Amino acid sequence: MSFAKSVKDELINLKSSDAEQLAELSALLHLHTSISINNEGMSLQFTTNNAGIARRFVVILKHLYQSEIELLSKSSSKLRKRGYIVNIKTNVKKIVEDHSMFDQNIGVYEKMTQTDVEKRAYIRGCFLSSGSINDPSKPTYHLEIFTEDKIEAIFIQRLMNHFDLNAKITKRRKGLIIYLKEAEAISNFLSVIGANESMFRYEDIRIKRDFNNSINRLINIEIANERKTLTAANKMLKDIEFIRENRDFDLLDQKLKDTIVLRESFPDASLNELIIEYKKMTGEPLSKSGMNHRLVKIKELADQIREGR
Repeated sequence: MSFAKSVKDELINLKSSDAEQLAELSALLHLHTSISINNEGMSLQFTTNNAGIARRFVVILKHLYQSEIELLSKSSSKLRKRGYIVNIKTNVKKIVEDHSMFDQNIGVYEKMTQTDVEKRAYIRGCFLSSGSINDPSKPTYHLEIFTEDKIEAIFIQRLMNHFDLNAKITKRRKGLIIYLKEAEAISNFLSVIGANESMFRYEDIRIKRDFNNSINRLINIEIANERKTLTAANKMLKDIEFIRENRDFDLLDQKLKDTIVLRESFPDASLNELIIEYKKMTGEPLSKSGMNHRLVKIKELADQIREGR
């Protein structure tokens, strides 16, 4: 089961008040319901590929409007899934007027979403109708709600940003998407719509993923540093070999000779490790900058000899 489906399965089992149901129904009507007019009059068709959402739509509609409903199923060769059509036969005019399905009066939308509870319910209906979310274990975090209507997109964005989700809008194929890209915002969105179990699971997966990514980054940094250290050490060993072949070693400064012997004895050691070994060898402490200065002097001496100075 996909993460998106598990979120929707949690949402369709939520209990809600009449006001919440009205707001949620309004979103379902606006996003996935078409109006048909023929000789028999006007009818509404709500479509979905999720049997649970179709059932929730029917239950809410019957409770609020006592409409006569015909539930049909169809095969979609394109999606290779079973689709569902809810055909609303009675009280259609009242439903259309109550939810401003013809003229899209924003004032009507706002009237149904005056409280935070109603706003949450409307957003929940939008996600159930045409929302999707990436599994948090995937490389990118992404949540979106699709709509073909610009007014609807702006209204959904406004509701989401009422809860500080920083939702954005962009064009997508034949419509628009209202989307979130930040992991924290997506987690908060799940909490806003009442999918608390999914939110906790999302956070658990996200934290583990981010932790593993952090560990991998640290390991990669450590490996890179080790390679850098080995590369620098190999270059210095070649410089030391060149110095021994072209300069009387005994005539060198004692501190420089001690450092050369130390590097030859511990070719893979880091700067900190060399400092520790230097104190063991000479009994004298040496700072990190002091050790680095001596290593630089070895390179400079080798360069001077190569240049004939």
